Amino acid sequence: MSNFVKPLAGVCAALLISGCIEKEKIVTIPDAENLLFTSQGDLLVNGGKSIYQVTSQTESDGTTSYTQTSVYDGNQCSFGGIAQQGDWIFSVCKEVYFKWKGFTFKLVQDTHLLAANLNERPLNFKALDQGLEHDPLDAMTIPNGIAFAPTGELIIADTNFFAQSDVGRITLDYSGDLPQVAQFEADWLGSEYGFETPNGPRIIGDTLYISDGNKVRRLMFNESGEIPLLFTNVEGNEVSNLPDDNLFYTGGVIVDDILPYCDGIAVTQFLAGKLVFQDAQGEQYKTLPFSFESPSALAIGEGPMFEGSDLMVTEKGVILEFNSGIGNQLSRIAMDFDLSDPLTCEALKSLD
Repeated sequence: MSNFVKPLAGVCAALLISGCIEKEKIVTIPDAENLLFTSQGDLLVNGGKSIYQVTSQTESDGTTSYTQTSVYDGNQCSFGGIAQQGDWIFSVCKEVYFKWKGFTFKLVQDTHLLAANLNERPLNFKALDQGLEHDPLDAMTIPNGIAFAPTGELIIADTNFFAQSDVGRITLDYSGDLPQVAQFEADWLGSEYGFETPNGPRIIGDTLYISDGNKVRRLMFNESGEIPLLFTNVEGNEVSNLPDDNLFYTGGVIVDDILPYCDGIAVTQFLAGKLVFQDAQGEQYKTLPFSFESPSALAIGEGPMFEGSDLMVTEKGVILEFNSGIGNQLSRIAMDFDLSDPLTCEALKSLD
């Protein structure tokens, strides 16, 4: 076994045996949901109230402290995704409130797509539906995750626990001061794709990974940027985008966020309170149940504040509970190896 495989195997065969984990709280994030390292090195985390920028300060004695600052000044909103396209960072949230209409109060559910330009400091996320008489995104049940397709459209998961769930697609117009929704296809991937509760889309190359209840599904884009039910693979064979076997499956557990990694996949299991890494051969490495308090998202650390040896995890805690010490935080797990180093992937693939 090579020198770089030995230390990797020595930390419990990769990511996730509970005895190896030392979790450190970085900052409080109420109802923590998603996180993103931008191309300019910003760390953004959203949750049940706002979008926050996390910054650090190192003292003369070498100790580092972290703070979070809200970069959204709108009404309280439950956020469900964050992604970058060019100089723009996008997030989506749902605001719920009562409005007096006639002689009764009417429940209003208002979905906001928000954007901030990385070249404008301090960062400030603005709702793109301000002034619109009709926002087509308001029809969404729970906008629960976003990612950009290879052709530039914004893919958005719409979770519905009681009826048909779909995956939508938004075409954006960048010609004005703020991006605008030029087209919204609510059921871009509709009933024929059989989604149960889609969440957490990730797009790598021509592949869409998306969590769906207790599984992770993998679907392929074609050259036109569509995801047809049937597509032609690299061998020239026509294959289904709806295979019987899913990329990842676990019974009775909600898979929240996903991180494709080293030809395998890492996932947060929300209800079980654990992380799972499944390698390319299907072997799984897990934390013990409830090692985390409702983990909702994960990412590999990036500079300048963090490194590839840091695994960042948002812990939501109790849904819509913002003040307790149960979850409501961004955490860091310090690994003994660099997750961003290609040699780490080579080492993982070498383990039998």
